[in-house]
Amino acid sequence: MLIERVMSDMPAAYPALPLAFALSGLALLAGCEQKRFEVLDPVPVEQLEVLGVQTPIKSVHFRDVDGEGLLVLSRVDGQATDPETEQEVDRVVLRTTLYERHEGAGFTPRWQTEQETTCAGLDLDVDFYGDVSGVSDLDGNGRAETTVASHAFCGGGIDPHDITLDMREGEARYTLTGESLIVPAAEEPIGGERHDSASFKTAPEVFRTHLDEVWQTIYKRPWSETGSVSDEQDDDPR
Repeated sequence: MLIERVMSDMPAAYPALPLAFALSGLALLAGCEQKRFEVLDPVPVEQLEVLGVQTPIKSVHFRDVDGEGLLVLSRVDGQATDPETEQEVDRVVLRTTLYERHEGAGFTPRWQTEQETTCAGLDLDVDFYGDVSGVSDLDGNGRAETTVASHAFCGGGIDPHDITLDMREGEARYTLTGESLIVPAAEEPIGGERHDSASFKTAPEVFRTHLDEVWQTIYKRPWSETGSVSDEQDDDPR
């Protein structure tokens, strides 16, 4: 065969080529390994302030196949004017921002979401569930997933909180929304409803399992237990 003839005509130096190719392949693999998901050292609060983050609740600094990333959970407290009554009401905005940074440049937002809650003259309780919010690589593909859980309440009694559980990987997004479950003594349970996004139903099994577990962790919590953390943690859900 032609292939055999060409191989037989190669000078003695050519047998070294397979070794060179093998070494090159190992170098490429090493480069790929460097781009796998890993949690990096925390970004100083001063640097978050430069990005315009007013009240950071939690941040996670990481690297994945897309490069360097920074997930920041923050909140803004203030006042707003009710368009119907024209009265001043309390206002809280929970802000989730995923920043990216390329070599030689600063952090720039890749995407950002905001949840606004207003409340007039009643109890206002809005926060992230910081202990179950973070960054992971559950499917092991080297691309980070973000998980963010939050709750919001405006009322004057013991009522369920609105819960939002959001997970993203690249352009894919999976969301669970509903209410916390309240179980008063000797009374019927209140709340506990859950609504799954259409994308959740077709999500990879490992993602569905993860979100189910997070939901089970938070939806029965008493209203006063938010699970918030102020500093970056290394025990993010994975």
